[in-house]
Amino acid sequence: MLDVIELTRKLVDVPSITGEEGEVGEVLYDLLKGQGWDCLRQEVASDRFNVLATRGKGTILLTTHIDTVPPFVSSREDESFVYGRGSCDAKGIAAAMICAAEALLREDFSDLGLLFVVGEETDSIGAAKVQELNLDCSFFIDGEPTDNELVIAHKGIVYARISAQGVAAHSAYPEKGESAIEKLIDILNRLREAEFPTDSRLGETHFNIGTIEGGRAANVVADHAQADILLRTVSESHHYLTLLEEQVDGQGRLEVLKTSEPQEMEAIEGFPTKIVGYGTDIPVLRPLGKPLLFGPGSIFDAHTADEKVSKQELLNAVDLYQKLVRELRKKIDH
Repeated sequence: MLDVIELTRKLVDVPSITGEEGEVGEVLYDLLKGQGWDCLRQEVASDRFNVLATRGKGTILLTTHIDTVPPFVSSREDESFVYGRGSCDAKGIAAAMICAAEALLREDFSDLGLLFVVGEETDSIGAAKVQELNLDCSFFIDGEPTDNELVIAHKGIVYARISAQGVAAHSAYPEKGESAIEKLIDILNRLREAEFPTDSRLGETHFNIGTIEGGRAANVVADHAQADILLRTVSESHHYLTLLEEQVDGQGRLEVLKTSEPQEMEAIEGFPTKIVGYGTDIPVLRPLGKPLLFGPGSIFDAHTADEKVSKQELLNAVDLYQKLVRELRKKIDH
């Protein structure tokens, strides 16, 4: 019988920064194949593949991602926690899902699937590829750190790059040039002061300037500058794109890199629920079936230097995933 703590550490100790998920994919494939699952490697890119494991039709699917943010940090544990990159987001979740699925199989539960995808931390390339599998799925449970509570709604995103062009000149004679950085600052200041949509349920839009770069030297008028921005959105993306275009107002170039819409998920009686501000693969996976969002760990531990997940939460998640699947089975049967 698999141990969720041991399995979490085993997965954490295999580096799988986004784009380099091949080795951990092989570990999962070999493990599940050895446990008697029908397994498929779905190629996504060179040395990158999703892992699908099914028993029966896979009417109920447990899924999460196997990529992590950098840098790689190996596992360790103390009395209460497992530490390491991916322990919380989302290898502990993958381990809990596998252990829950194995327990359900021992009860002769059928029509169950496990799906582990690549690329969630950047562009959801693995989730997008899943559509080609034409899976016959009624419900899927997506795993992210939710403190073992069901998330019933989350915000969307608009990820964009704003660039400005100027004319280089000696800084002693700025009138001979045109500063791209000053143009960009003007645009960003307008965005900081803009009124973005709010929603009674999802709350406020969050606007973040993630990176800024530009210029050549302190004594040169900058001829180029760009900033990457991310909005956590509460209404349809097209509202934000219109507002961004208005604020850029021809002073720069707007490049939209990614959008996803706010999402609503299923609730199950008896499970506490909440709404979160972060995004998931659910917008891309939604064609699979009705989504739920649930997993052990706190989002506040994800991506941190001391990323960790509670051992007790992992153990509880194994039981709670089983309970969720049983409740979904009842819904299907009725």
